[in-house]
Amino acid sequence: MPNAIDVTDLTVAYRDTPVLWDIDLAVPEGVLMAIVGPNGAGKTTLIKAMLGLVDVAAGQTLIYGEPYARQRSLVAYVPQRGSVDWDFPTSVLDVVMMGLYGRLGWVKRPGKKERAAALEALDKVGMQDLADRQISQLSGGQQQRVFLARALVQDAQVYFMDEPFQGVDATTERAIVTLLQELRQAGKTLVVVHHDLQTVPEYFDWVLLLNVRRLAVGPVAEVFTEENLRLTYGGRIPFVQAASVNEP
Repeated sequence: MPNAIDVTDLTVAYRDTPVLWDIDLAVPEGVLMAIVGPNGAGKTTLIKAMLGLVDVAAGQTLIYGEPYARQRSLVAYVPQRGSVDWDFPTSVLDVVMMGLYGRLGWVKRPGKKERAAALEALDKVGMQDLADRQISQLSGGQQQRVFLARALVQDAQVYFMDEPFQGVDATTERAIVTLLQELRQAGKTLVVVHHDLQTVPEYFDWVLLLNVRRLAVGPVAEVFTEENLRLTYGGRIPFVQAASVNEP
């Protein structure tokens, strides 16, 4: 399989403090990969660095063998909900159609075709009935579903998602998991910042263990071990059911 993502020697520093150090990463096409690690490990920074949203001190990221700047149309990004002004006066449908602007440009107005695609994406996340609602009236789980619909409408090949399960109810979390696994089955590649170690074996097939440096990466069944988790978390593993972690 070709690699969807290749990261080489990626280093990010704020002032003189390394946030990410010499990261090498090869992500095959068609995997659903979690990025896990302690607070301050650089998980969000890694995604932003791969997307060119933060300056890097060294290294590069390739999407299907080309720099991200040439492959933007293949990539969709779901940031953390807290990074968005949800009081901005716009509707759910308009937010989803914003995902089409990369294809349309900022001058051409969306037409019937784009509206239909946006409504279809909202239907996939169970939000079509709220298409005309103002985003300020949405719950946290509904906001996250709108973000996912905006990414879906782009019909990308590679999806980057930063904490998509944060602050959502159990029903929404299950709906998001189902959607992500369906995208993987369709051959898409998904990279997801995730914090709940207990659900990693259930939700994902690949995992990156990160703490400023890359500690381990690969299939969950091979690298999601107690030994690697202790290396990642400095010997202090957050509560994980024994059955959830593979013994080394």
